[in-house]
Amino acid sequence: MKFTRRAARLTVGLGVAAMLSTTGALAATGALAAPSAPRAPQCSSSHLTVWTGAQGDAAAGHAFFQVQISNVGHSACSLFGYPGVSLLNNSGHQVGLAASHSGAKPTVVLAPRGTSHFVLTITDPFIVCAHPVKGSILRVFAPGAFHANQTEFSASVCPHKVTLHVDAVHAGAGIPGFSVS
Repeated sequence: MKFTRRAARLTVGLGVAAMLSTTGALAATGALAAPSAPRAPQCSSSHLTVWTGAQGDAAAGHAFFQVQISNVGHSACSLFGYPGVSLLNNSGHQVGLAASHSGAKPTVVLAPRGTSHFVLTITDPFIVCAHPVKGSILRVFAPGAFHANQTEFSASVCPHKVTLHVDAVHAGAGIPGFSVS
């Protein structure tokens, strides 16, 4: 079989068409922001509220909770990375160690009254330690924030081993049908 110019043009043309259709699909879904698009300023804790709206799911010694971060400010702001999360007792003292984290770190832009979420995983403390401690308040530092937001949240953790884990903040509410009211 002889390779001709016509076959070369057809091969290049198909490659360009495939690349353009992929780019068009990404642009249509909003999966990637344009490099020249203006970024919203970083969210500050004074313009955010943290909440949970449903009980967690459990599987194989772990409980999974969708924790929501909503923008209650009047302008758009952005979040990038992992929240800082720990559990406090009724006196406001931290019990157990702060959450570990992993996963991809997308940038999330929150419109006013917009909501993002992250998944909090709690390892059953009785698997990891003999004497867990109980907490009643979830303290959340939004990515890049120096002041925390808090919400009621009852759980037990190990005092000297990490039993909390979070992933990065994701766009949209983690609980379908819920938003800031």
